[in-house]
Amino acid sequence: MTPDIRIRRIRADEWPQLRELRLEALKDTPTAFAERYDDAVRQPDEFWMGRAARGAASIEAATFVAVTHGAFVGMTVAILDGPVTSLVGVYVSPPWRGRPRGVISALFDAAVGWAREADPARRVLLHVTEVNERAAAFYRRYGFVPTGVTVPYPLDPGITEIEMELPA
Repeated sequence: MTPDIRIRRIRADEWPQLRELRLEALKDTPTAFAERYDDAVRQPDEFWMGRAARGAASIEAATFVAVTHGAFVGMTVAILDGPVTSLVGVYVSPPWRGRPRGVISALFDAAVGWAREADPARRVLLHVTEVNERAAAFYRRYGFVPTGVTVPYPLDPGITEIEMELPA
């Protein structure tokens, strides 16, 4: 990974950077998230403050960010729900994508490590839309396998989401 990138848990006061990156993600890949740009951009500052605070301090969810020179260039959220961890909100800015940079792998290493620290046998799941082949290809390279479960994408039931699991 590029040496000037740090992977770490978000801090509560970094809500403006979180907002900026999330809005970028919603514009860049609108079918990858269960949220619309037009709805997110109208959210008040308090919404973003709460999202950052939960990602920074919750014992049930953690937001991991890739940071370079003070700017967020990637993120993922790990949500604990019983014996399952869901990885959501996965995004890396276009200039930072690709294997040589390793940003997404490092984000996943942090999120999966955090989840399995509490329970090494914890199931780690994610969902990817059938139209997001680039993301699905990375997930397969990382070790995720389809579980056979599919669900309609909430914002467009004509698109299918594929559930994938990272074996323990």
